[in-house]
Amino acid sequence: MLLSSCVKTEPITTACPTLPAAFITHLDKTPFNGHTYGDVTQYAVILKRERDICLNRVDKIREWRVEQAQK
Repeated sequence: MLLSSCVKTEPITTACPTLPAAFITHLDKTPFNGHTYGDVTQYAVILKRERDICLNRVDKIREWRVEQAQK
């Protein structure tokens, strides 16, 4: 009779791929130093640009994950 509880099974370990450094580098937030409505408008444009950079990185990370899943 075979005893299945006595069988040694080694756990299968797989290495997680690391994200490329370009995707996770730190971005500095531009401080607001204005006093007028014009300054607020210029700052909004800067924030939009920073947000677009972050969104682009998120999209690249998602694409990278799909590529890694297909390997």
